[in-house]
Amino acid sequence: MIDKEQLHNMVEGGENDRVEFKECSDSIPSSAYETVASFSNTNGGTILLGIDDAGEIMGINEDDELKLKSDFVTALNSPDCIEPPVYVQPQTIDTDQGKVIAVTIPNSSQVHKHAGKVYLRDVESDTDITNNQQRLSDLYQKKRTAFTETKIYPELTFEDLDSSLFDKARKLIRANQSDHPWIVLDDKELLEASILYKKDFTTGQEGLTLAAALIFGKDQTIQSLLPAYKVEAMVRRENLDRWDDRITLRTNLIDTYQQLKEFVYKHLSQKFHMEGDQRIDLRDVIFREVIGNAVVHREYTSALSTNLIIGRNEVTITNPNKALFHGPIDPSSFNPHPKNPNIRKFFTSFGWTDEIGSGIRNTTKWLPRYVPNAKPLFIEDDVFKTIIPLEVAHLGTYVNKWITLLDLPEELSQHIEEGLEEVLLPSDLIGASWNEVLLYLVPSWHKKGTKLERLDWPDKQFYKEEDIKEVPSWTTNGTKLLHKKVMYLIQILTLTSTPISLDDMMSAIGYKNRATFRGNYLDPLENVEFVTKTIPDKPQSPDQKYVITEKGKLFLGGHNLVSE
Repeated sequence: MIDKEQLHNMVEGGENDRVEFKECSDSIPSSAYETVASFSNTNGGTILLGIDDAGEIMGINEDDELKLKSDFVTALNSPDCIEPPVYVQPQTIDTDQGKVIAVTIPNSSQVHKHAGKVYLRDVESDTDITNNQQRLSDLYQKKRTAFTETKIYPELTFEDLDSSLFDKARKLIRANQSDHPWIVLDDKELLEASILYKKDFTTGQEGLTLAAALIFGKDQTIQSLLPAYKVEAMVRRENLDRWDDRITLRTNLIDTYQQLKEFVYKHLSQKFHMEGDQRIDLRDVIFREVIGNAVVHREYTSALSTNLIIGRNEVTITNPNKALFHGPIDPSSFNPHPKNPNIRKFFTSFGWTDEIGSGIRNTTKWLPRYVPNAKPLFIEDDVFKTIIPLEVAHLGTYVNKWITLLDLPEELSQHIEEGLEEVLLPSDLIGASWNEVLLYLVPSWHKKGTKLERLDWPDKQFYKEEDIKEVPSWTTNGTKLLHKKVMYLIQILTLTSTPISLDDMMSAIGYKNRATFRGNYLDPLENVEFVTKTIPDKPQSPDQKYVITEKGKLFLGGHNLVSE
């Protein structure tokens, strides 16, 4: 769901490839449907009804709010308007200037047409590509290759599906939204409306898709299509070599989701939080999202399993993935992309997932209330990794020894401590001594730093435990333990753990030459996205400061920056 702050940010950012404003008082402008088609065919986006092209909130006619929502939903389910249909849930946001209706359009696995025309989103425009054969061909090819859930199996029949799952699905949908249009459809109509039964207009193939088998298939059907597919959940608290409890699932996604939640609830404690007058089950809102993401966004053609491991200090979920990039996700600035939009649509209809990207945002929001000071870690890679801390260790615990090690001014201790409390350590270091922390971090920096060419990490650096322990005063004297360049890099990451100006940074380190400081240390840290400017659009601003990024915090805290 989009809140007031997100709406404000969208309006401030103006129209772009993911946001469209539509002035709308008492009727939906016809151009909105072109945008629906273009967002569906490109990367998805949000249409804001009640805002003019200049970004001024005009508001809708409040008396027509329900009619506007109903008209929009009805039109998107009519083949005369959008073919194939697009299912959306319009949302009203109250502002001081009036009500705005927000409609989030997902990136679809299908090519959608409005009034017989195909549109793509180009910057802030909806471009008609119906007669551009090259772009049209490229679009169909992209849709075929991007979403393996849409693969048609001509020999897959209704006999291969479990009819009881259709009734179960309708009950779940009805419980979440009593007027959902899918509730009144028969089994085949339901599959067609949700694009689980489709026709490929480029090949002429028609039939049930892989997503249909995964949601409604009998267990033997799923195993015949995907022999290696399985989901495992285990507890490793006492028996770390094997497990204390374990389940292995090779069944449909509805039962998989429900059984994973039951397993987590069996082994993790419940905790409530009051948000205004609303009592929120934190365990439920966090793991609803985490498990929903694992089921919805998995690459199902992979032979790797999905694993959920509940350990002593953290929950780890690994999932086969079609990676868009490699590295940690910054929840404050990431651009979500759908992996299995048709499966996600079903889970959204159940109330098990929200719009694309909500899982990361909601988990980040609620986890610190479940585990104080905790932050989830999401790593995009060929195996997507999610880490949910159950206990927290941070560098702020060792601030005095840290300042001594790096030879930083004691008067900055409060500045540094506040920042280091946001630099979380791996769960293995919970309760660790200073010596143990240092013996972990120094080799970790070297191992990861040498893989980053733009950082030009020195090869001559102590990084083996036996070598480190031979360095005199290694626990307190960083100038002896760390290579000179490494010392500067770690000092900069430490000082930027809260925003700091260039002059204050150089003063704290005792560095005089601005040009070499930038060229040898600060610029390389910016290049690898460990540090960023607080005012990136105005690099020469007199108020400019530098701050460590989430990626930089992970490096400083000794975390892996890619999934293993």
